[in-house]
Amino acid sequence: MRLLSRYIIPLSIVSCFPISSLANTEKIYVTPAIGYTYSGTMKNDAGDNISVNHAASYNIAVETDIEPGRVGFFLSHQNTDTEEVTGNSQFTYLHFQSSLRFQPTQQLKSYFGASLGGTFVNASWSEKDLFFSGGLFGGIEYEMTKNASIVLEGRWLANVVKSNTTAICTLPTGNETCKISIDSNLFSQFQTNLGMQFSF
Repeated sequence: MRLLSRYIIPLSIVSCFPISSLANTEKIYVTPAIGYTYSGTMKNDAGDNISVNHAASYNIAVETDIEPGRVGFFLSHQNTDTEEVTGNSQFTYLHFQSSLRFQPTQQLKSYFGASLGGTFVNASWSEKDLFFSGGLFGGIEYEMTKNASIVLEGRWLANVVKSNTTAICTLPTGNETCKISIDSNLFSQFQTNLGMQFSF
C-alpha cells in the first residue's frame, strides 16, 4: 500500500496531464542509447519453450518536464533470432512514458517510471504485426555539463502475445515446416541501456 500511494498513484496522475501543458515547459530532453536486451521464453501448445536470443538494442527517448517528473516517448529496436523456430525476429517498441525524478546529489539524479504502447513485430513465428505492451524502468543520470548527462538505465518490457499467435517451426528432418500455436500470455524482455542525454 505504501508503494501504491508513494509511486504508482503519482505516476498515474502525471500520465493523465493534458498534452497542451507541454507548451509551458522549459526543456526538451533527447536521450539516444545503446543497450543489451535479455529475452524470456514463450510456450507453444505442446508445452515446449520457444526462446528469443539475447541481442543488442538501439533506443531513443524524447521527454519534457512536467512536475513532479517527466513525460515523453520511448522508441527501441532489436534485431535477433529465435531458437526452435526458423527466421529472424525484429522488435520495435513505441511507448508513451512518465517518470518521477529524485536528486540525491547535485550532479547525480535518479528516476523511476512506467510506459505503455505497442510493439511492432517482424518475425516468421508471428502472424500478428502489433502486440500491446507496457513496462517499468528506472535509472540514474550523471550530469557532466548543464546540457549533457550520462544515463544508465534498466527496463522491463512485457508483451501480450496470446491471441491466436502462431509460429512456423522446422521438423527434425529439416526439409518440412509445421505450424504451432503460442500458449503464453506474456513475453518479457529486460534491457540494460547506456546513453547520453542532451537538453535544449
